[in-house]
Amino acid sequence: MSRFDMTQGLAKGSLGQEMTGGQIVDRLSAGILVENRIVNDPAITLMFPKAGDISYRLLLQKACRISLGQGQKGQLQRMTIILQQPYEGNCEVEFDASVKWQNRQPFIDTRAGSVTLVEILFDGMSQFYGKLIYG
Repeated sequence: MSRFDMTQGLAKGSLGQEMTGGQIVDRLSAGILVENRIVNDPAITLMFPKAGDISYRLLLQKACRISLGQGQKGQLQRMTIILQQPYEGNCEVEFDASVKWQNRQPFIDTRAGSVTLVEILFDGMSQFYGKLIYG
């Protein structure tokens, strides 16, 4: 299956939008978007994009609970989450129960300045699967 429909000299993206030459080049050569957030709230929701994958870098300021917005039906999507502790550390993180982990929710290092990376996969139907990448 082709990424683009090139009939009649127009390119259409996976969401049906018309794309210019520059947009096509950007789409084919772009990496995964990284959204940086300072987390001051006790609960946050991370959203999957309309198409493709996304990464979040969360600069923790206090303990928080992370929930996930719904992924796109029919698309296997990946979300990479970088959790970075502040210089004083001690920001505990808990994930929503909707994520199925390999054995259990991963240990999130709360030492000052530590970094933990997790990956969440959405199966294109209704389920989230998580794994620890680093930390």
